[in-house]
Amino acid sequence: MGAPPISNDPFAPLRQRFLIRCADQLGQLKAIACEGGPLPREAGDPLVRIAHSLAGAAGTFGFPGISARASELETLLIEQPHAARAALETLIAEIERTLE
Repeated sequence: MGAPPISNDPFAPLRQRFLIRCADQLGQLKAIACEGGPLPREAGDPLVRIAHSLAGAAGTFGFPGISARASELETLLIEQPHAARAALETLIAEIERTLE
């Protein structure tokens, strides 16, 4: 058997690292979702930072679904925190689908 084909995509290693980071952040998102209670809305809060980071990085690395869901969550956390829980669950589901 020969060596596996070498990817011609120079961004493949970066995408792989992004997916590893997504898996880590998925655990954080699930823990926050399980806590119940009101979701944080301060810009410096870890949930807002995760949503902001995912919104930008996911789009850059070719994962528009994660980017859109994370952007929606970030906006709702700041503008309508009472409506953000459903967006959090939707983002979790999108990341899980992507990582399958």
